[in-house]
Amino acid sequence: MRFSGEVLRQRRVGWACAVAAGALAVSPLTAAARPDGGSPRATAAAAGGTVYGGVTAQGFPVVIETAKNGRKVANATVGIRLTCTSGAIFAVPDDYRALSVTKKRKFSVSFGPVTNRNDDGTTTDVEGSMRGTFNKARTKVSGKWSLKATDHAASGAVTDTCDSGSVSWKAKQ
Repeated sequence: MRFSGEVLRQRRVGWACAVAAGALAVSPLTAAARPDGGSPRATAAAAGGTVYGGVTAQGFPVVIETAKNGRKVANATVGIRLTCTSGAIFAVPDDYRALSVTKKRKFSVSFGPVTNRNDDGTTTDVEGSMRGTFNKARTKVSGKWSLKATDHAASGAVTDTCDSGSVSWKAKQ
């Protein structure tokens, strides 16, 4: 599985970590993905709104940060494991920013598939989605997250697919 700069430019920040994931995919191993809770970005967002923390069904962390008025998810970050048809398994962080929260306390986003044309003539399609709902008291939030990458040979034949499946997650204040 390969992830190059073109996918990163076409896709929002969530796949900025994909370059590191490409290195992990060379050998079938699992690496822990952790959001950087001490970064200036995370500290600044936390000061303005509410931060929810929890885990996914895969056992990785999830952090949801809201804007001060609660009408936007300023940042949603997760660690997520993808299992490939080639036998490779790897974990990457993924995130989404600036998501609107409806009056029913719901938010969602999706992208792709975005096709990345690799130097050797192959392509990689990347797609993902995330959705969540806050409880009435806005003390808890839960939802589903998914991420998928599909490699194609120059002929167009699928050579590998890495997929997280639909991963449930829960977080609280």
